[in-house]
Amino acid sequence: MINKHNANPQETILTIIVGFLILSYIANLQWPLIVCIVIGVLGLFSNHIAIKINFFWMKLTWLLSKIIPNLILSLIFFLFLTPIALLSKIFTRKQPLILKKPSTSLFVTVNKRFKKSGFENPW
Repeated sequence: MINKHNANPQETILTIIVGFLILSYIANLQWPLIVCIVIGVLGLFSNHIAIKINFFWMKLTWLLSKIIPNLILSLIFFLFLTPIALLSKIFTRKQPLILKKPSTSLFVTVNKRFKKSGFENPW
């Protein structure tokens, strides 16, 4: 198991550089290349700055780990589950909870004959 407090600063810097290179290639932008060069040179020549970059990177990942899962779950809930529930409510006539039943009891009488074979192997 990798300990998050003992992360290698050079690996972190390499990860940041690769990420900005991919961003530069996909978006066809120049500023990510400049960021790659600056971070690479700073991390290569100064171990103290590499440790600081690693510290800020780990803090950023911690912050994003608190925000992104909640954002994704909220989007899934409001974009997928809520419309499905509303459509189900609109197009379903039967009430599974029997909330609007006029009788005084919520018990449902079932007139069904049970066979012995139904109890022998329930699974």
